[in-house]
Amino acid sequence: MSTFGYRRELSKYEDIDEDELLASLTEEELKELERELEDIEPDRNLPVGQRQKSLTEKTPTGTFSREALMAYWERETKKLLEKERLGACDKDSEQEEDNSEDIQEEYFTESNSEVSEETYTEEDEEEEEDDEEEDEDDSDDADEDGEKQNATAGERHEDGRSSDHIRRKKCNGAKNNENLVNGHEEKDTDNLSLKSNAIHPCGNPTVIEDALEKVRNNDPDTTEVNLNNIENITSQMLIQFSQALRDNTVVKSFSLANTHADDNVAIAIAGMLKVNQHITSLNIESNFITGKGVLAIMRALQNNKVLTELRFHNQRHIMGSQVEMDIVKLLKENTTLVKLGYHFDLAGPRMSMTSILTRNMDKQRQKRMQEQRQQGSGCDGAINPKTKALQRGTPLSSPYVSPKSSPWSSPKLPKKAPPVKSQPP
Repeated sequence: MSTFGYRRELSKYEDIDEDELLASLTEEELKELERELEDIEPDRNLPVGQRQKSLTEKTPTGTFSREALMAYWERETKKLLEKERLGACDKDSEQEEDNSEDIQEEYFTESNSEVSEETYTEEDEEEEEDDEEEDEDDSDDADEDGEKQNATAGERHEDGRSSDHIRRKKCNGAKNNENLVNGHEEKDTDNLSLKSNAIHPCGNPTVIEDALEKVRNNDPDTTEVNLNNIENITSQMLIQFSQALRDNTVVKSFSLANTHADDNVAIAIAGMLKVNQHITSLNIESNFITGKGVLAIMRALQNNKVLTELRFHNQRHIMGSQVEMDIVKLLKENTTLVKLGYHFDLAGPRMSMTSILTRNMDKQRQKRMQEQRQQGSGCDGAINPKTKALQRGTPLSSPYVSPKSSPWSSPKLPKKAPPVKSQPP
């Protein structure tokens, strides 16, 4: 046996009894030895991907449930939305309270300063009167001085009591004035709060209750309902607007972008579009509408022949390829939609939708041209006679005779003789 290299060190293990060594190992050491041997010489019958041993010793906590996970996510998103709405309302109320407290503090400081000034002036006048009386008493006799001092002492007590009484009256009057001021202030703050509710933090001046009442009463001046970016509006209020627009014949544009609208609102709008034949523009961008709500609106457009503009881009949920293909299928029969505010992710539905919108624009243009021709043919009797003469055909012949030919003949140029070609000899 060669003794070169590492074999020199292995020679000392030749006399070891392996059975005896294995018998001396504990159970834990045997398990560790098995794991090491598996790493060194894995089983050749197993696929390569299954030869690696499992390094995780944690027991599974339970089976995976997709439905439970989706329900948990929906609950969490609803909680987040409620917190956002409540947070916006709390911020507005806190700002109003801070403003009212600042106004009250200003009124209190002004009233307190007036009362303090009045009390200071009264004390100064009383001190001057007391000084004058003392100077007069010094000029009399000593006995009279004593008697007068006793009298003045009694007068001082009486004056002190009267001055205290006067101060109490004035303080009570100041408190009454403060109460009156605070009463006016409370009314003013109420008016301010009403105005702040009317003008939302987002800047939209629409008053929700007034707008809903006008839509229900079919107000002729209300041709547009703009609810964009109103955060505190509820989905029930949006459904009420959709129901009120069923019988409305004046409103032409309905916008509710960024109002936290969901599928229930979209279904209510779809029911409104099936009945209403006067709204030409609808904007539901930046909401929580899924493919279910969008497809409900698209089915309603099969019966609607008036809507020309629809915007539903930037929803919180992704539409998906199947929804986009269904949108194109449902809109093939629509001939009035000209503007669609949505970016298709797939190229196929995008190109098909572009061709549909182009077809609808051509039909609208042909319809306008046909109406103009009908109006022109129906108003021939009222056409200006000058334009009527032009429409009849070619103009009449001129009354003047054409110019005669000149008696003088035109000068003729002499003909040039053709050059003679020289022939070689």
